[in-house]
Amino acid sequence: MYAESTPRHGAAAPAPGPAGGGTDPHEELARDLGIGAPGFTTRGLGADPESLREARAFVRDALADWGLHACADEITLVAGELVSNAVCHGLPPAAQHPGRPAARLGLACQDGTLVCAVNDPSPAVPVLRRADESVERGRGLRIIDALSSSWGWSRPSGAGKTVWARIPVAPAG
Repeated sequence: MYAESTPRHGAAAPAPGPAGGGTDPHEELARDLGIGAPGFTTRGLGADPESLREARAFVRDALADWGLHACADEITLVAGELVSNAVCHGLPPAAQHPGRPAARLGLACQDGTLVCAVNDPSPAVPVLRRADESVERGRGLRIIDALSSSWGWSRPSGAGKTVWARIPVAPAG
């Protein structure tokens, strides 16, 4: 399902899947993740704090549709951290893109693995830093690292980057 050129946690990975392409962001994100449409869903995100609430609701709804209730809290937390990083560090202010998505959240579930990915227009890559106990911010990638089996980033065909996390899942029995 996934290209196994996955590097260590947080390192860059070449975008898996065939090159080429549609201009539909849903198709581009699916291609960048190297997966087809079944078990795959995306949502556009705005460049505002409200996007985080909307992303969490979107993730919970998708997980419920796929029967993945048992891991919903962990996956929603990982998705929330990816979205928060995109909103805080990867997106221009909302005023520059009124009324259209500035980033894209994608979820893909196949063969006991869920991939959560956020694509944003920033070329700045995520860096796992040592958490400063005196600062309220800066722990998002540590949380992602702790809850995922692997994570990293890739550069899709256009500008920006896709930051992803893989999480093992077991369907409800």
